[in-house]
Amino acid sequence: MATSKQLDDITKCPMCTNVYTDPRVVLCGHMYCLKYLERYNKDKQPGDELACRECSKKFTLCSSGVSDLPKNFAVVNFLQMRELSSVKCETSPCEACSGDEVTEKKVATVYCV
Repeated sequence: MATSKQLDDITKCPMCTNVYTDPRVVLCGHMYCLKYLERYNKDKQPGDELACRECSKKFTLCSSGVSDLPKNFAVVNFLQMRELSSVKCETSPCEACSGDEVTEKKVATVYCV
């Protein structure tokens, strides 16, 4: 199973370094947030040639713009796992901390998905 750090690495945009919002894949296979792609290519018109920010491979912007690039559904699933694991951590007591009758159990900081 993926660790918390691995899940963070998989779900963060390499350019804006935020958690992906609507991850899209460019022709070379690199992936970026749709919001980042829209911001970076805001002056581009359909038919313009764009270059990947990581490998510089060129591709042509289609008529619908960057919003027509394919969505990465595998990463969308990882984003859902990340969200579910953080909710579970915030609400679940740690099963390893026994605590005594006087103190309550600590809240879990890591949860295996």
